[in-house]
Amino acid sequence: MQPDAIPDHPNRALRVWGWMSEAEVEWLQAQASMMTSVAEIGALHGRSSTALLEGCPGPVYCIDPWNDPDGYSYPSFMRSCGHYDNLVAVQGYSPQVIESHQIPDVDMVFIDGDHKAASVRADIEGWLPRTRRLMAGHDFIEGGGFPDVFTVVTEIFGDKVQVAESTAIWFVDLSAPAPAQKRTRARTKK
Repeated sequence: MQPDAIPDHPNRALRVWGWMSEAEVEWLQAQASMMTSVAEIGALHGRSSTALLEGCPGPVYCIDPWNDPDGYSYPSFMRSCGHYDNLVAVQGYSPQVIESHQIPDVDMVFIDGDHKAASVRADIEGWLPRTRRLMAGHDFIEGGGFPDVFTVVTEIFGDKVQVAESTAIWFVDLSAPAPAQKRTRARTKK
């Protein structure tokens, strides 16, 4: 998908430059509307951030290093999202932000930062104990452009991973009870 902004789109998130599709933006906004707090790893210019900020009534912690050589991404992000009262912009890398404890536990985490295996694993493992209800991320496409995302998410969560319909968003409902294990009786010889 070509990154694009649609200036007159009724959904504010789609007015922001980015790669997320309309279905992905709508899914994020709907999920965020059921949460009291969200942490987003990888905000860039703010398309997904806008969806989360529009949906969640509580704080949305947008974490990104915003370290592009031209210094364009942070001002762009703030133009898109700086007017939201529930925005908490945190400039830095996710593992250091976790270690600093500057963000409390949250209901939902959305991961769309560095797509290399070590980073994906660090984001998931670091945020998992700090996430109460839903962990999700972007670019989950088997055989797609970011194979490490698919591999690491599948290794960590196995068959608990779900994919939002018509999207490349993976998610795991952390509030759902674990499936009961099958119990088998030991057979004895007679």
